[in-house]
Amino acid sequence: MSLRDCIRARRRCQENLASFHFMRDIGILYPPTVLDSRTLSAQSQVEMTMNVQLPRKIHDAIIEHAREGKPEEICGVIRGRGLTAYALIRGQNVATERIDNYAVDEKTLLLQFKFEEQGDEMMGVYHSHPVSVAYPSATDAWNAYYPDSIYFICSLEYDDAPVIRGFRMTPHFIDIDVAPLTAALNFYETRPHLFAYYQAADTTIPAVLTAIAREVPTPFYVVYYAESGAPEARVVSLEEYPIAITAD
Repeated sequence: MSLRDCIRARRRCQENLASFHFMRDIGILYPPTVLDSRTLSAQSQVEMTMNVQLPRKIHDAIIEHAREGKPEEICGVIRGRGLTAYALIRGQNVATERIDNYAVDEKTLLLQFKFEEQGDEMMGVYHSHPVSVAYPSATDAWNAYYPDSIYFICSLEYDDAPVIRGFRMTPHFIDIDVAPLTAALNFYETRPHLFAYYQAADTTIPAVLTAIAREVPTPFYVVYYAESGAPEARVVSLEEYPIAITAD
């Protein structure tokens, strides 16, 4: 099975797995169920009261890796369980444009199955923003295939003051008619053929997004890829998780 097939298969089962992981994290095991957006929102409200437990050695290792890789983005995965990180595994950035994009290499990504066989999971994916803030870009949102994982972003916008923040990025594959959205909203081309609109949590919802906002919590990106044929579109919601740096 190719890496792409693995990712597609994994995405099909993410909604069921999300329910199981949530119940396990709070100490209750129920059979997995398909989650609608309201269930996801309720889950998020409970999980947001908990911090990601990031050992100091992993925190520092992310920063060290980011500094070594600058001006290119670096990336890797974090082994753990629930919201607790256990170990960092450096990956190779195999993206074509590594200055402002990342893609974790296949060998590193496939370690997630080994983690799961041993009772752990790929609790996090990390990458750096060499010159920008520690907040998901539209490209990050488009490439977010693991809604169960925390996406750690290390900003080196200020070399002497690195910042690491953690987010869950959840893709919502709902029916989207791109034409009226592009006519009413200021989409921007974030990469060749990839267009995005960002809806902040503290701004008025445009009328054309009212139906989407009923299903997807803000903030979110609306992103679509259009090169030939019908555009491929999705909405990706963002949720920040506070990070507690723990002793090694």
